[in-house]
Amino acid sequence: MLVMKRILFIAALFLSSNLFGQGEMLSFGVGGGLNTFFFNPSLDRPLDSGEKNAESVLSAGFTISSRYVFFFQNSNLGLGSGVDFLQYRSKARLDGCVVTPSYDNENGQAFDLIESFIGWEEKERMYAFEFPLGLYYKVPFSDKANMVVGLGGKLVVPVLSRYEVSEGTYAVSGYYPQTNVIIKDLPHHGFVNSEPYASGAIKTKLAFSVYGELGFNFSVSEKMMFYSGFYCNYGLSNVLNDKRKKEPSLWDDFFVDTESLFATRIVDKVQLFSAGLKLGITLPSNNRDQIASGTKSEVKTPSRQPKVE
Repeated sequence: MLVMKRILFIAALFLSSNLFGQGEMLSFGVGGGLNTFFFNPSLDRPLDSGEKNAESVLSAGFTISSRYVFFFQNSNLGLGSGVDFLQYRSKARLDGCVVTPSYDNENGQAFDLIESFIGWEEKERMYAFEFPLGLYYKVPFSDKANMVVGLGGKLVVPVLSRYEVSEGTYAVSGYYPQTNVIIKDLPHHGFVNSEPYASGAIKTKLAFSVYGELGFNFSVSEKMMFYSGFYCNYGLSNVLNDKRKKEPSLWDDFFVDTESLFATRIVDKVQLFSAGLKLGITLPSNNRDQIASGTKSEVKTPSRQPKVE
């Protein structure tokens, strides 16, 4: 919350500084692209069939953004802030086993808990507000067109994170090394074979990312410009909550726990990444020429003619 308050304070300071700048831009855009999670699922060993596969599949999402930029006096360099709303999506596919050393209190024996994922597919998605703060540089092409480049950092605030298991089989068995026996298909002992098409929430936290923007503005009227550009965000921190359950995997006290893979040790870290195209409008302040060309407009006063008597 302290970081959030500081960012809002700095953004308010920027917004109040327009009296000292030579130009401002307020833009709104929508778009989409590769808005996804970067993660690397890991399994301990292959299935009995010898198959082992653990992969994350990148997915697309949408973005809605607003940006306010003011430029320093006699300069094309400026500062900008705003609010973005992004959707992130991904998919995990698993074929393999997770092995966790455990203890059987009833029989007083140590054993290996074996969780097998067969054709497992889980979809994840997250919606987040993002608060950018960065430097912007304007390159004027003419009095009706310009290019704006922005670089900076973002505070990412997740508002909704969900998962859904859409395919696959989950099987639990136990290997007792003392007797060299594998026990399976004993539901009352937690050794189950099921197809849990579960869904639920993913535990996430605040995250930080760096971003870059490249946009082009083309005048369509005295008070409006058409905007088209590219965006890219790269997460610097783990978006998963540190309090999530990590071990064992989906098995807990002799029953199958309906949790995302993101709550287990199969996935240790998740970073955000997005890159795509945005389209929208830009509303320049004062007049079009000042914003497009990066120069102050001159105020012309009518010349006084000498009076002839």
